[in-house]
Amino acid sequence: MARIDFTVPHDLDQPEARRRIEAGLPKLEAAIPGGAEVTSDWQDQERMVLTIRVMGQTIVVDGAVTGSEVRGETRVPMMLSMMAGQIRDMVTESISRMLAKPAAG
Repeated sequence: MARIDFTVPHDLDQPEARRRIEAGLPKLEAAIPGGAEVTSDWQDQERMVLTIRVMGQTIVVDGAVTGSEVRGETRVPMMLSMMAGQIRDMVTESISRMLAKPAAG
């Protein structure tokens, strides 16, 4: 698998950043071209693992949500490695959009 590191800075406290990401996850599935299945698993208060199944392939996003950034890595199967730049951009843009919107509630 190819590994793509990412960092998305923000100015929220950690709990609010996590809430906004959680609130945005349902929309992520619909936003991925070609249809996708997205599952999330919070390992602890900061660490989240997203599994994205698309086009018969599995992409894993392993990230840490802190009070200043969301950072981590995306693991992409070799079959999709030629799209690594596009996948990195999609991950960072999706996280940025989620962080920009206040969590409903």
